[in-house]
Amino acid sequence: MRVPMIIVSPWTRGGWVNSQLFDHTSLIKFLEARFAHRNRDLVEANITPWRRAVVGDLTSAFDFKTPNRSRPVRLPDTDDFKPDELVRFADEVPVPPADQRLPKQEHGVKPARALPYELHATARRASTEVTIDFRNTGRAAAVFQVRESGSTAAPRTYTVEAGKQLADAWAYTGEYDLSVHGPNGFFRRFAGGSADVEIKPAYDRDLTLRLTNHGRKRVEVTVRDVYKGRTTRISLRPGETERREWPLDRTQGWYDLTVTVEGDPRFRQQLAGHVENGEDSITDPALGGLV
Repeated sequence: MRVPMIIVSPWTRGGWVNSQLFDHTSLIKFLEARFAHRNRDLVEANITPWRRAVVGDLTSAFDFKTPNRSRPVRLPDTDDFKPDELVRFADEVPVPPADQRLPKQEHGVKPARALPYELHATARRASTEVTIDFRNTGRAAAVFQVRESGSTAAPRTYTVEAGKQLADAWAYTGEYDLSVHGPNGFFRRFAGGSADVEIKPAYDRDLTLRLTNHGRKRVEVTVRDVYKGRTTRISLRPGETERREWPLDRTQGWYDLTVTVEGDPRFRQQLAGHVENGEDSITDPALGGLV
């Protein structure tokens, strides 16, 4: 019920969007960031260390260095908002539409603030289990949630501090299908069967994939770029490793790549999210209907 939160301030003008994780304690922590250095009694003791690590303090939503000091030339006329009559009417009972539909995201993109996230999740396959390595090279702790397709087990949740990493394993027989969800659209899907292709992404301003064939046969790998609508085909001999780069200038850091292997319809890895480089960017073009 607290989403979205609207901030009205000279330091936020311009229709900016901030997708860092916030909650009701963020308002308290914002006041702490402004005033608590002068008086430690203003630090709220009821906020847990976990929440302090994972949830932001709203300061990333502001630009205190270069505020928008411009003034509107003419304010809009408010005469149309005056009531026609000062008579109270009965409350209007809402009637749900007969053909109910989910609301859709507005078309287009908005400017987006830089975020403190730089997250990684890669999978390693063995004969009876798949191991996912979680790594956080950003400036803020983040929570990953892993869901196993077709399983009745509850999703597993992992909190990884900045500069830390951890791993966990899932047993499987024949095939597996795991999806990893993180903040600001971070998504990974690891599904497979017989093919043993390891994919390790690395990103700065662009996205680089390091693909290694751990199997005993040559494999034909296809990488589908959803944002650009292009397909890249890579042939890997047993034990061979190849690197390919995907520029992200056009999408300002947003990416969505799907990797498949010919002859193994169960193998599917998807990598989606946004590469943070410390600079402001835009909201997801795909969510805005531009892809």
